Amino acid sequence: MKKVLLFWAAFVMAAEVFAADSDTLELPFFDDFSYLKEYPADSLWKNSGCGISRYMAKNPPSTGVLVFDALDSTKKFYESAYYGNFSAGDTVESRPINLYYPDDKTVFLSFYLQAGGNGDYPEKQDSLCLDFYSPLTEKWTNIRQYSSALTKSFQQEMINVSEKEYLQKGFKFRFRNYFSLGSESQKDLVGNCDFWYVDYIKLDRNREENDTVYSDVSLTADPVVKFGDYTAVPWKHYLNDPKKEKLSYSVFYRNNDKRARLLDSINLKLNGEKFALGSFNMPSYMDFENHNKDFNYVFSSQSDTVMDCEISVKLVSDVMRKDFSGNNEVSIQKTFYNYYAYDDGTAEAAYGLYGEGSQGGLVAVRYVPLMPDVLTGVYMYFCPVFRDAQANYFNIKIFNGRNNQPSVEIYSQNNIAVPKKQTERFVFIPFDNPIQITDTFFIGWEKLSKDIIAVGFDKNTVGGDNKFFNLNGVWKPSKEKGQIMIRPAFGALSTPVSDVKPKNDGIKFYPNPAEEMLFVENKNSKCKRINFYNLNGQKVKSAFLESGLNEINVNDLKNGMYILDFEGIKTRKKLLITH
Repeated sequence: MKKVLLFWAAFVMAAEVFAADSDTLELPFFDDFSYLKEYPADSLWKNSGCGISRYMAKNPPSTGVLVFDALDSTKKFYESAYYGNFSAGDTVESRPINLYYPDDKTVFLSFYLQAGGNGDYPEKQDSLCLDFYSPLTEKWTNIRQYSSALTKSFQQEMINVSEKEYLQKGFKFRFRNYFSLGSESQKDLVGNCDFWYVDYIKLDRNREENDTVYSDVSLTADPVVKFGDYTAVPWKHYLNDPKKEKLSYSVFYRNNDKRARLLDSINLKLNGEKFALGSFNMPSYMDFENHNKDFNYVFSSQSDTVMDCEISVKLVSDVMRKDFSGNNEVSIQKTFYNYYAYDDGTAEAAYGLYGEGSQGGLVAVRYVPLMPDVLTGVYMYFCPVFRDAQANYFNIKIFNGRNNQPSVEIYSQNNIAVPKKQTERFVFIPFDNPIQITDTFFIGWEKLSKDIIAVGFDKNTVGGDNKFFNLNGVWKPSKEKGQIMIRPAFGALSTPVSDVKPKNDGIKFYPNPAEEMLFVENKNSKCKRINFYNLNGQKVKSAFLESGLNEINVNDLKNGMYILDFEGIKTRKKLLITH
């Protein structure tokens, strides 16, 4: 029997700032992870493996949640992991907190938690643990152990901290998870799994058991701005389109209060231009979406090859003193470069064909270009598989269309190695022979073995019946809700922006575009420093340069175009960042 399976895989506020291990935080302790960071704040947490996601959870109380899974801080599987067994995973531990309030019965720790969300749901043997540390005994004690029997929606926990051993200066608490991997008989299906999410952590005095209500209105996800069905289009194509003024946006927010609240305004800002989206009455404990699919706005850029835009949203409500202002505003970066995208850039799962008869199977995604152009490559997002048990090679395939489905093959690039050391990111695959595209086309891959090709799957972004698979010569639409993370690229293979530089300046850098590391070869004794400027002229990063080869981590920079200024030699160059 032939079958297809979807392979699931996978991601402040405080009274005082923490300075060193010997210091302690004072109450209240609060964190909802709404800040734009990849990991929890060092001022509050000692972290081992946990990340922050703005996409993995379903209907969180605010944007940004703490994620527990099977990958460590380097995004590799934990060394203790093995097929069929459960293993210890991530741990996040609070910095020492002053709880020296003798005999106080009003200290409570509260938090929200969810199992699974948009990722893999934990099995029976998997768990999330909460532990307390006593400065008196210098020992950790397990307080709660949550199983996957939890509801799939967020639930709030309220725990009284009243024992003498914990009401001390230097109290700490921690969360940690246990995960289990799949069977060795299906090695290529064993990926990141067993997700837990924690949010809205609050530890404070003068609370009681039913102190579970928050006078808080919050954003629950990043704003979404799309051009038709696309989250990104080639900038040159956008400029050429006569309907480019028509955009759509979605803003997601929630009333966390037990009473109705008035949202005075939702302020949307695109590259500094402000738009007021109106006022709204919000019933208690409800999620909302403000959506407009016919919004008039035209993006602009000083470059004819790339557009880099800041998109921000701010909520203003009648909640005043008790509102957690940190989750009322969020800013993201949006880039139009040389590719089309349906996805939001984050994989909640992996998509692939698996099962008897899947060898030779095909997957294809439909794209309708805004103008004729030359297709020069494709960005693909690959997900990790335990012990790299996924397929070794695959073929890229491009088809034209008939009756809204793939039809005749127009290009094939064969025996492409799966980049097993470059997972959890987009990898660019250039074509040996560029292809002229004038109309609707389908791009995807062909399997060369029974093992899976684990390509990223964005479950948050829905819309458009654009996914197809073929196992026995017949194309069928894929009914899975979400987007396959494959992005066709048009035009030049590297950033087509002319550099402003003198000849023979002794400076060379690569790759361009860059993802995580930038390598700079410096053969000019006068050059001692490199500065990074965004397109608004703001310096966002700086690094010393030594003679010879320098390695610079650019993972902290947002996607987009940057000006590189090499001090001492009056050289300026342009660099594109594409994580």
